[in-house]
Amino acid sequence: MGLIVPEHRAIFRIGEWIVHPELNSLTKEEAERHLEPKVMKVLLTLASHQGHVVSKEELISTVWPDTFVSDDVLTRSISILRRILEDVTHAPRYIQTVPKVGYRLVAEVTEFAPTKEEELAPRAIEPHASEATFADPSPLLGSESTNDWGKRRGWTLIAVLLVCILAGWVYLRNRARHSGADASFRIVQFTSYAGEQTQPAFSPDGRRIAFVWISEDRRSRRIYIKEIGGEEIKPLTGDRDDKEDQFSPVWSPDGRQIAYLSISKDGLGLYAAAVGSGAAPRRLLIPQEPSHWEQGALSWSTDGKSLIYPDHSGIAPNSSIFMLDLDTLHTRSITTPPPGWEGDLNPAYSPDGRWIAFTRATETAVRDIYILSTSDNKVQQLTRDHLDIDSLAWTSNSSSVIFSSNHGGKYGLWKISLREKRMERLPVGTEDAYQPATGPRPGQLAYTQGSAIWSIVRLRETDRGYETVLDSTQQDSAPSLSPDGRSFAFQSRRSGSQEIWIASEDGDEIRQLTSMGGPLTGSPAWSRRGDRIVFDSRPEGHSHIFCVPAAGGHPKQLTFGNVNDITPRWSHDDKTIYFRSNRGDRWQLWKMPAEGGEPQPVTTGDGIVPQESPDGKWLYYTRGDEDGIWRVSPQGGAESKILSQPAAEYWGYWQITSRGIFYLDRSPSSAAIRIYDPATQKTSLFTQLRQTPPLYAGISVAEDGKVVLMTDQRAAGRHITFVEAQP
Repeated sequence: MGLIVPEHRAIFRIGEWIVHPELNSLTKEEAERHLEPKVMKVLLTLASHQGHVVSKEELISTVWPDTFVSDDVLTRSISILRRILEDVTHAPRYIQTVPKVGYRLVAEVTEFAPTKEEELAPRAIEPHASEATFADPSPLLGSESTNDWGKRRGWTLIAVLLVCILAGWVYLRNRARHSGADASFRIVQFTSYAGEQTQPAFSPDGRRIAFVWISEDRRSRRIYIKEIGGEEIKPLTGDRDDKEDQFSPVWSPDGRQIAYLSISKDGLGLYAAAVGSGAAPRRLLIPQEPSHWEQGALSWSTDGKSLIYPDHSGIAPNSSIFMLDLDTLHTRSITTPPPGWEGDLNPAYSPDGRWIAFTRATETAVRDIYILSTSDNKVQQLTRDHLDIDSLAWTSNSSSVIFSSNHGGKYGLWKISLREKRMERLPVGTEDAYQPATGPRPGQLAYTQGSAIWSIVRLRETDRGYETVLDSTQQDSAPSLSPDGRSFAFQSRRSGSQEIWIASEDGDEIRQLTSMGGPLTGSPAWSRRGDRIVFDSRPEGHSHIFCVPAAGGHPKQLTFGNVNDITPRWSHDDKTIYFRSNRGDRWQLWKMPAEGGEPQPVTTGDGIVPQESPDGKWLYYTRGDEDGIWRVSPQGGAESKILSQPAAEYWGYWQITSRGIFYLDRSPSSAAIRIYDPATQKTSLFTQLRQTPPLYAGISVAEDGKVVLMTDQRAAGRHITFVEAQP
C-alpha cells in the first residue's frame, strides 16, 4: 500500500533548491529545471518523510499505484533527481541510498519564504511543445515611432499607455504559462522494460509506436510494436535471428510495413517487413556503411515511393543522403557535403512532402540542421550552433523541426521554425532527452529519456573489486594518469559543457583545466614529463588538437584547417604528437612536432588512439569501426594486426606499457582486462570485470602496471516517454 502524500503542496525548499510542485520544476538562483510528473512525485514522497528511510516498495506503490513497474524505473527517477540536484552517491547532500532497502532525503525541508528579489522576479516558462503559441506582441508596439514626441503631450500619454499595455501583456503571458504549463500535456512513461528502449516511431494513424529494444547484455537490438494505451508488445520480425541488430524503424504511409536497417550474419541491409504478417522481411538494399543508424537514419516519403538514408558513395570518406526508388530499387545521392566534413545524416521527410531535413556534420559531435526542397533541390541552413544534434523530427504541420541538442549544455528537446529560424526549448524533454518522434496528431510526441551514474574506478590486479574514485551524473570519462600517478586528467560535463578536468589520485581535489566555452572538448593525454596535456576541441566547428600546461593556462592550438583532428597522444620522448585525422580525405594516423608544425601521414588505413611503444620502435593503434589492435613503424610502412580485441567502438580501452598491452576483452562469458606481451605473443589476466564498460571512453594504466583507471557506468537506462497534448 502506498504512502500518504499531499496531492497539492505549496512551494517549499529542499536545501538550496526551491520546489514548485504544481509546475513540476526546481529553481535555484537563475537556474530552472523541469521534472517529469512521476519524478516530482518521487521527490514529494521523500520530502513528506524527510529524514526517514522510504523503501523501494513504498515508493513504487505510491508513485505508480496499480501499475507494475520494475526497480529500474525508480532507479532512473532517483538518478534524474541526483543529477538535477547536483548530488553524488558517495557523499550525498540530498538523497541517501540505503542498500537493499530504499532511499532517505537527508537535505533540510523548509517552507518557502521568498526574498524580495524572488517576489519581484517572475520566472518565464519556456513555450509549449504544441503548435499553439501566444500572440505576437509586435502589433502592440506599433510600426513606427516619433523622434519628437515631446512636441505634443498626447504622444507622451500614448507612449506611457503602450508601455503599460506591454507590461501587462508580459505579466499575463508569464502568468498563463505558469498556470498552464502542467495542464497542457499528459506525460506517460511508454516503456520501462529491462535493457533499453530507443528510437520511437509513430504509426500513420497515431495509435502505435515502433521502437528498438536493446537487451540488458547489449547483445541484441530488435524492433517491437506497442499500442498507445495498451500493454502488449510484439516483435516486428518474430524470432528470425537473435543476433541481428535492427535500427531506425519507419512506417510506410499506409501503415502496412516498417522499413529498418540491419546488421546480421548476412551483413548490412535495408529491409521492409509487413506488420503483423509473420512473413520474412524483404531486403531492399545493401548499404555500404552504417552511418549513425542508432540516431534515426531512415524516412519514408509521404507518397510511399521512396526511402531516404545516409550512406557513402564508393570510397568517399563522408556520408551523403541517398534516395531509394521503391519501384526500381535504384539509388541516387541527393546531397553533397563539403570536402573534409563527416557528411550528411538523420534525414526526415516533412509530412507535406515539400522538404527533407537532415543534419550536416563537420565532425561527429558538430552538426547543424539543413533543409532540402523536394521541388528544386535547393538547400538551406536552419541552425548555426556548431554543436551536437542527436536526431530530428518534423511537427505535424511541417512548419518546424524538433530536435535533440546540447545547445543548452545538456541534451534536451528544441524546436526551430522554418519561417523565423528561431530556436525555442520545449517544456518537456528538457534534460537527457534524445531521438524525438512526432505523431500525426498535433501535440503527439515521443522521445528517448536516458540517464546514468558515471564513475572513474580504480582496478587492481586479480581483484574484482571496484574502487570508486569519482562518481557523478556528468559523464566523467576518458581518464589519463599523470606519469607519477598522483593525478589524472579526465573529460566531464560538470561545468555544463564537456571540458578537461584534473583530479587527485583519490578524487578528493578536482579542478577545471579548460574553459573552451561550449564546444565538445575531450580526449586528454598527459605528456611523459607530466608538464603538459594535449586534447581535442571544436571551437569553430572542426575538431583540432590543443596543448595546455598541466598546471593551468591558456591552451595553444596546434592543428588548423577545414579538417578534423582527434584523439592526440604523445610519443615516448614527448617530441611528437600522433593523432587521427581526415585531412587526407579519409581517416588516417598523422603526426606532428610537439611544438607545432606541418602534420605528416603515418598510416594509409584508419587509426585511432595512437600510442608509441616505450622504446619508440612501434606505433600501436585501434581503428574506428574494426575490432583489434594494429601496429606500424612510426616512419610508416606495413600495417599489421596483432590482436583481435578490443571490440569495435571500444577503441579507447587499451594502453601500451612496459608490461605489455593492457586491453579490454569483451568476451561472451565475462569482460576482463588482459595483458598481451608482443614479444612472447602470450596473454595473461589482469582482472575480471563485473560488467562491460560504456563505449569509447577508455582506460589508463599506472607506470608500474599495477593500477588501472577505467570509466564505468551504472544505473544506466534509456526508455521512451510519450507526450500528448490535452484539449
